[in-house]
Amino acid sequence: MIAHRVRNLGLAVAARMPAPSTRSTGGEILLIRPDHIGDLLFLTPALHRLRCSMPEARITLATGPWGADVVAGSPDVDEVITIPFPGFTRKEARSPIAPYRLLATWEQRLRDRAPAAAVILRDDHWWGAWLAQRAGIPVRIGADHPVARHFLTRPVQVPERHWVRRNAVLLDATVSLLDGRPPGLLVMPETAPLRWTVTEAEDEAAVTLLRDVGVSGPFVVIHPGSGATVKLWPARRWAAVAGAIRAEQGCAILLTGSAAEEPLMTQIQAALPEPVISLAGRTDLRQLGALFRRARLVCGVDSGPLHLAVAAGTPTIHLYGPSSIDDYGPWGDPQRNRVISAGLHCPRCGDLSPHRPEGAGCMIAITVEQVNAAVREVLSRG
Repeated sequence: MIAHRVRNLGLAVAARMPAPSTRSTGGEILLIRPDHIGDLLFLTPALHRLRCSMPEARITLATGPWGADVVAGSPDVDEVITIPFPGFTRKEARSPIAPYRLLATWEQRLRDRAPAAAVILRDDHWWGAWLAQRAGIPVRIGADHPVARHFLTRPVQVPERHWVRRNAVLLDATVSLLDGRPPGLLVMPETAPLRWTVTEAEDEAAVTLLRDVGVSGPFVVIHPGSGATVKLWPARRWAAVAGAIRAEQGCAILLTGSAAEEPLMTQIQAALPEPVISLAGRTDLRQLGALFRRARLVCGVDSGPLHLAVAAGTPTIHLYGPSSIDDYGPWGDPQRNRVISAGLHCPRCGDLSPHRPEGAGCMIAITVEQVNAAVREVLSRG
């Protein structure tokens, strides 16, 4: 608590340091979102609202290289610039001063671009807010959060819980401030769905991959991995679910994930009497979305790829433990996009730090029987 107060005081002092002013040379709106796949998918409905309200604006999204593929080819974004945002690389920092060197580098680059406005889309992203202030961007919008508000010209109260709605509040405020056309519809899954497009080439690549691994009929995907180890569900339980799906539904089972998640897939395969296909490391994000779109069902823990499956329009089953369903739950039809949670809470709820191990009680409390029942119900709906 004391460390946080000292940090907040330091940021307040930094915000008072003089920054060079920049004259905007165009109508560019710079959106800053440092997070990963799921958070960027949660941004897509608000991006579309912004585009519809301000069709002539130049919309630029600054995100990490890990998230750029989420909006690749989106008509709602004119340009994507990638910044390896400190604290979001999922790697150890090279040195304590590395974030400030990076800040200085990008400060100059953004000053040269001279955007008309910047929107800081993560509440506590003081680094991005400070960057916008140091770059002299004249209009700086973001949530009224203690670590960021000092760098903003327009702190916004954001009462909503779910991140789709939180993003919409900030971008709707941007539209109002910049005299755009007010959005008309309420922000609901039916009126503001997650947006994801699959190109013909991506779909053809998915068909080729399925043919290469010998899958010609219906299939179900299990995506067991997550960016936070504490969210994982035991491999043996996934194996039991896979076995039940194959026995009851007659579907092929595909395991998907990154190359780094291959050991988890191997554990699942080893616990099954008959082989299942692992595609660990064989798809990039765009190909994964195309593959998901062809699946009957995608099952997994709370993760960006599960939200990708929702965006692709495929039924899903999400296992939730330490992360908040109210904030990060699937943004879709609850009958097609089912959540399973033990409903347990502990003092470390929401702590997804990489040092937390697998085996959280809230995940262990989810049973194979619960997941199998949800699978049957969702698949029975067609």
